[in-house]
Amino acid sequence: MKPTNKQRGVKAVPPPERRWVWPLGLTGSDILLGGLLIVATLAVYIQVRGFDFVIVDDALYVGDNEHVRDGISFGNLRWALTTFRDGNWFPLTWISLMIDASFYQLWSGGYHITNLAIHALNVLLVFAVFSKMTRNAPQSALAAALFAVHPLHVQSVAWVAERKDVLSMCFGLCSLYAYVSYGQSGRTRGLIVSWSFFFCSLCSKQTFVTLPFVLLLLDYWPLGRLFAARAQVGYEQGETDNGDLRSDARRVGLGRLLIEKIPFFVLSAVFCVLAAYAQSQNGAVLSLEVIPFGTRIMNALVVYRLYLQKALLPTGLVAYYPHPGSRLSLVDVVISVVFLVVVSGLAALYARRRPYFLVGWLWYLGTLVPMIGLVQLSGQQMADRYTYLPLLGCYLAMVWLVTPLATRLIARPIVRQATAAAIVVFYGSIAFVQAGYWHDSISLYRHAVEAGEQNPYSLTTLGWAYANEKRFDEALPPLQQAVELTPDFGQAQFLLGCVLQGKSQFDEAADHFRAALATDDGNAAAHLNLGTILMARREYAQARHELDRVVELDPGNARVQANLAELCLQLRNYEESLAHGKRALELDPNQTRYRRLIVIALRDQGRLDEAIDQLRQLVAVAPDDRASQRELARLLAQRNSKSRATKP
Repeated sequence: MKPTNKQRGVKAVPPPERRWVWPLGLTGSDILLGGLLIVATLAVYIQVRGFDFVIVDDALYVGDNEHVRDGISFGNLRWALTTFRDGNWFPLTWISLMIDASFYQLWSGGYHITNLAIHALNVLLVFAVFSKMTRNAPQSALAAALFAVHPLHVQSVAWVAERKDVLSMCFGLCSLYAYVSYGQSGRTRGLIVSWSFFFCSLCSKQTFVTLPFVLLLLDYWPLGRLFAARAQVGYEQGETDNGDLRSDARRVGLGRLLIEKIPFFVLSAVFCVLAAYAQSQNGAVLSLEVIPFGTRIMNALVVYRLYLQKALLPTGLVAYYPHPGSRLSLVDVVISVVFLVVVSGLAALYARRRPYFLVGWLWYLGTLVPMIGLVQLSGQQMADRYTYLPLLGCYLAMVWLVTPLATRLIARPIVRQATAAAIVVFYGSIAFVQAGYWHDSISLYRHAVEAGEQNPYSLTTLGWAYANEKRFDEALPPLQQAVELTPDFGQAQFLLGCVLQGKSQFDEAADHFRAALATDDGNAAAHLNLGTILMARREYAQARHELDRVVELDPGNARVQANLAELCLQLRNYEESLAHGKRALELDPNQTRYRRLIVIALRDQGRLDEAIDQLRQLVAVAPDDRASQRELARLLAQRNSKSRATKP
């Protein structure tokens, strides 16, 4: 019998410990942190499932967009790839909305849920990218949590029209993750995957055109591929601020770093040209006569500071910030310049000891350039949604800057964690309230009027929201106030005219339509409404002039064709009335009124057989239309009577 190890005095080696390995190399703590991030995101945004569409742009993207409403089809996909609607080219955004339409039709909550799902995925991607490149999961989770719940990001998540923002960010973060993998492993396929996701990001919105510059920043820190033999990737207890840890990355010359990014720079250049072309096609770019270039530069300097001010203390957040134009304070400009110079100087001064500060600051400055207003697309000074990408740099810089300081000042980890959680709860609570304002158009713009300055745009949009709900008495005060503030604001004049027309105050409505047309003669709806009022007054010559102008501006407008048919009936010009009636029915076959106009024109000419045929078609599609049934019976009786009278 052989002696045992114990008898020999040999100490047995225990079997290796069996540990559960999560997919994708994740640890249990990664899963826990990711779960907490999702909980925080849902706590703020789960309310959006009951939100409506808002009147600004949501109709353009979904409600009034037949290509999106009809869902996925070959024709709609071709439209998505070729359209420059809304002054943009983003086929993947259109396709994502078409997919939603295929499932949800016009249920607004479904579109909001998709926006929330993409934002939640973006939160996890921020956590994954930061964790992978810095190898510090706790700090990455805190940065991702700030991104998840910060009130400045509510506009991007709670507005259906900003699907382009969250979708572009999703693909952009995937591109960043693939690039970090490439930088750490050196495998070329990571670079190819990164480029492919970058292309998808730009096809969703041209937000990430600055990605090549972000990649160069990451090459410097934390990947350590530039100016460092080893990457500075994070912090552990007792480390210096420099945080010099082991990395898989090797030093690469600047020339090679630039060469490998040539495909990224080419894509950026192509999509910048494409975006400029799309905006020019839509007439979205304001001329330098409206806002001079010098004013734009000064405003950009102020806005850089304002975004950070609102990021730190998010108060006065509204849907629209009007551009101050010549009212821009020189004191604000000087304060902003001093602030930017001081922070930039500190970032450069501490670049060696705290490289994350420089990288985060340059990330913020650089990625905000396309949205800073040097190319002015509207009359707004800034927009909360523009911070969705740039503030990631600030989260990176601040978390990595504050964490070592907190470690020194607060000895107990549980207290540090509680403090971090309190900060997230603070911003999340504000975001929860801010998101609630996006429930519907009235609550959104009522808040904008109450919280912001009394600007004509917010007042006008509030009046529009009330008018949309047929609440004309409530719509009047904000619209009248907008007109008093800016008499040459054509949109306010037009909407005030619409409200007065809805209240049957036709003379006053006509005056406001004329005022709107004095500002913008291309407003087809104002011409149409004015023409309708003039028809009711029997001022047929002037009415015809207005309606003909609508046909010039909007040849596919079925309503104006019907109005022309009715006008020609009044003038007993039956053949022209028939032509316009048939054109209206061709443009919108579902409108029974248009077929009735055809019936009247045929009947008044004595063409009873044709009128009866039209009425039979009308009754077939509208069997509950008692008036049409009675008219059909009357015409049949008239024809029979006429037939008997002609018999010998």
